Amino acid sequence: MKVLYSSNELHDAIATVLSDPKPGDRRIALVAYVGGRAEAFLPDPAGLDIVCWLKSGSTDPLTLARLRERGAKLFKSDLLHMKVYWSSRNGCVICSANASGSALGSASQKEAGVYLPAGSVNIDRLWSYAKPAKIKEGDLRLLNRQADREPSSFRSSAPVDNADFLEWKKFRLSEWSLGWWYEDAELARKSKAVAKERFGIKKPVDFLNLRKGQLRSYDWALSFRLPHVTDVNWFYTDFVHPIDSADKLAFDSDNPFQAVQARPLRDCPRPPFKVDRRFRSALRRAIASYGPERIENKKSLRPTEEFIDLIAQELSI
Repeated sequence: MKVLYSSNELHDAIATVLSDPKPGDRRIALVAYVGGRAEAFLPDPAGLDIVCWLKSGSTDPLTLARLRERGAKLFKSDLLHMKVYWSSRNGCVICSANASGSALGSASQKEAGVYLPAGSVNIDRLWSYAKPAKIKEGDLRLLNRQADREPSSFRSSAPVDNADFLEWKKFRLSEWSLGWWYEDAELARKSKAVAKERFGIKKPVDFLNLRKGQLRSYDWALSFRLPHVTDVNWFYTDFVHPIDSADKLAFDSDNPFQAVQARPLRDCPRPPFKVDRRFRSALRRAIASYGPERIENKKSLRPTEEFIDLIAQELSI
C-alpha cells in the first residue's frame, strides 16, 4: 500500500491505474460525482465503467455525454459517495477525490488517498454494494433540467466548456425556444417588483413579451430581433407573469405575458450551447432560408427539426 498525500499524487496515481488498457483489462471508476473537466482525469475512457450519483449541481450531464461518446459505459447509483478507481491490471486508488477539476486540477481541493496493488480490492463486492443501473438518455436530460433549477452557488466550481450547436444537436440534453422580437417594449411594473423581491435586483436584465404558455420558469430562449436577426443572445426565464392591463406602457394585448430574466447570464445555469460570431452568422443565414414569417406565425416557440437542420447545415459549410 502507498499513501497518497496530495491531489497531485492522486492525479498521477489515478492516471497510472486507468491509462493504456490492454486487451482483457477491466477498469471501473466508482465515484460520487463526475464534475467539470473530468475527461482530463479519466484517461482512455473507451471500455471504462463509470458509476456515479446523478446529483444535480455535482455531476455534470454534458461531461457524462462526452465520456459516453468516447466509449465509456455509464451507470448510476443513488447516494454513492465512495471514490474508487480500479483496474484489474494496474491496481486501485481509494481516496477522497471525485472525478472533477475541483478535486484533481492544478488549483484543486486538498485531497488524499491510498494506492493498492492489483488483487488487493474485491471490486465485485463494491459493485454489488453500489447496485449500479445503466444510465439512459432520459437520465442525462433530466439531470440537465434539474441543473437549470439550481442556484448558481450550487454549481460546480470547475465549469465545463459548453457544447457548440452541433454537439448540442448530437446529445440533445436540453430544450430551448426562439425568443424573437421586433420592437422595443416596456418592462412591466410587476416585473421590477418580483425581481426585487425574489433576487434583490432593482432592474431585470432582460424580458420578452409573449402569449400564455410559450415560456415557463427555467426555460431557455434564443433571443434575437427580427427582421435582420440582430442582438442574438441567450435568454433565461427566471419567472413569467401576466401583464396588468392597467400598466399601459407595458401591456400588449397580442402578447399579454412577460417572461423575465432577472439575473445576468453569469449567474444563470449553463445555456444549451455556445452563441458566438460563427453561430450568429449561421443563424442569420438559416432564418433567411427558412423564412422569418414562418418563425413569426408559429404558436409554439420551439424550433422545428427543419430549422435545426438548416442551422447545422450552415455551420457545416
